[in-house]
Amino acid sequence: MKVPLRRRERGLHFNITPLIDIVFLLIIFFLAASHLARSETAQAVELPEATRQTDEAELAQRVVVTITAEQRFFVGGNEMLLPQLEFMIQQAKVDAGEEPLEVQIRADRTVPYGTVEPLMLSCVKVGITKLNWAVLPTR
Repeated sequence: MKVPLRRRERGLHFNITPLIDIVFLLIIFFLAASHLARSETAQAVELPEATRQTDEAELAQRVVVTITAEQRFFVGGNEMLLPQLEFMIQQAKVDAGEEPLEVQIRADRTVPYGTVEPLMLSCVKVGITKLNWAVLPTR
């Protein structure tokens, strides 16, 4: 009795499973990144105008704090009281370790300085010296 031999197929076979895995990971990454970008600007604030503009260097870590005209603080779309905000900034500084950490303040143009000053003092107390203001360029 003759045992049937399996025919050997000639040609190139390409396994695309790892490629599909990478594509799905990229899709998940971009979905998460777009969600975070939208949550930073979730509150509508009327930004002040500035006559000068500096180039925005990308840092490893950034915390965006939005202060509305009603003098309410938001981080990532979540409303926070000042003590909660101070604790969150302190935790972000600890998590950043040796990497530079930046706090960007998006304050409505009608917000008085007395509302922003405690936030700035909290940043300095923790050791964050890189504070940026979100402004609109003058036309």
